[in-house]
Amino acid sequence: MSETSKETSKIVDSPQRRPEDITVLIVDDEVDITSYLGTVLSDAGMNVMIAHDGDEALNALKRRVPDLISLDLVMPGKSGIRVLMELRKNREWSRIPVIIVTAHARDPKVQRDLRETLADSTMVGPSLYLEKPVTPRSYLRSICDILGVEVEIEGRMFANSGDSMRDEARQLLDNADAATLEAVLGRLRAEGFEAEDSEDS
Repeated sequence: MSETSKETSKIVDSPQRRPEDITVLIVDDEVDITSYLGTVLSDAGMNVMIAHDGDEALNALKRRVPDLISLDLVMPGKSGIRVLMELRKNREWSRIPVIIVTAHARDPKVQRDLRETLADSTMVGPSLYLEKPVTPRSYLRSICDILGVEVEIEGRMFANSGDSMRDEARQLLDNADAATLEAVLGRLRAEGFEAEDSEDS
């Protein structure tokens, strides 16, 4: 079994969508990255299309329209930004959910180019940004959340709802030590979250 297979478990069929009915186009110039991410999805039962630059991605789209595009932004030749520009010109392609998987998510130039690309556009912006290196668990779960597919990872169900994330957070906090809990509380308070005072019965 591959390393990615150890972290990735099977997709549980949803009444709405089945994994074998889902196709994801992975666009990245690094062969090891496309192989790695492709294995995660194919092990889960999904169909995978691979492109190593923007031109290959656009040619792949002409052959088959995927359910989702996993896109790197910085690539030689036609970049991910240029691919997004082409997507917004096509009525059908502009509706495809896109997740950005990149090591340059915080690069000011990349962020500026992305804002300019999406400005005054009818295209739906990227659904999610994942920063490399991405784990099989987070990658698979993110795609299943966007596409509305339930996924079982290491014996636990993750549905596409906030309730599942709360359940996971509770499980992690139950096993956390005092220092970790204090750090999490500090971060939440810094973000403006406050606990509700419970009334005495």
